[in-house]
Amino acid sequence: MKRLVGFITLFILLITACSNEETGKVLIIAGNGTPGFTDGENAELNKPIRLAAYNENSIIFADINNHAIRIATFDGKVTTIAGGPDKKGYQDGPAVDAKFNSPHGVAYDKTEDKIYVAEAGNHTIRIITKSENGTFEVSTLAGIPGAPGFKDGATDSAMFISPHAVILCPEGGVYVADIGNAKVRLIRNGNVSTVAENRTSDKENDTRNEATFKYVMDIVIDGESILLADAGLHLIRRIIPNESVTTIHLNDTLSTPHGIAVDDKKNIYIADMGTHRILKIDPSGNITPLVGTGKMGPKINELKKPAAVLVHGDYLWIADLENHQIKAIKINY
Repeated sequence: MKRLVGFITLFILLITACSNEETGKVLIIAGNGTPGFTDGENAELNKPIRLAAYNENSIIFADINNHAIRIATFDGKVTTIAGGPDKKGYQDGPAVDAKFNSPHGVAYDKTEDKIYVAEAGNHTIRIITKSENGTFEVSTLAGIPGAPGFKDGATDSAMFISPHAVILCPEGGVYVADIGNAKVRLIRNGNVSTVAENRTSDKENDTRNEATFKYVMDIVIDGESILLADAGLHLIRRIIPNESVTTIHLNDTLSTPHGIAVDDKKNIYIADMGTHRILKIDPSGNITPLVGTGKMGPKINELKKPAAVLVHGDYLWIADLENHQIKAIKINY
């Protein structure tokens, strides 16, 4: 009996040790490190730049230099939905023929089964929908293709400059990080409006009409507010749409925060491009490095300009831009 108890105890310890080792271990999900364009299990990517949760064990990503929207499963299989290196440009219609120009942001509406794309090169927001026969169709939601500018109003006449991120709005529609105009925009019910924008201000905490932004790089929903990574001011801002903008106090500095995510415990994750690290910010503002050595590199635990982070399932997914890979680590919330 003592032997049996001892064996069970040892088994439990081994399982616990394995589980602890898995947490924080960097996994390469997709990409062999060589820039290119290949689907399958030994896929080639060319600067994956934004991520969005798709199905239970898969994500959608914008592969910016391939001008493509692609799916990656947790077991490493990559499938292209639309676009490709030979399809740079602008064209709506069947996904097999559609063209994109430097797609930068992606979001997925599971209820409507729609993929939203913030397309920096064409200054538009595109939609990818699935037809009844399972094929994908591409259409333009807002913006004038090839015409950068600023204009609110009807979606077919509204204008953007290099939109860099798109996320779902809980009340319907989508928010857009309009980096060229230094604004956060809302697209809803056929109309585009501005919910936060750049104004000259020296104050740390501002009203909506006094906030200072520089590079509105990435955004994520956190309850009733929007968290914004400003890569130009190296700050994280909290936006209550049409009301206020506040700066989140940190116990350390950031360097070009390019991607942002948040978990259910209010921990914020940052793809800190300038230091080639992934950082965790707890609710008190304490910063903990999770991945990266502080220097760019090609090794599995190194990063080269990390561009995006995504909390999906039990993992933090990472777009390792210039290593042309998607990585992940298991996290404890």
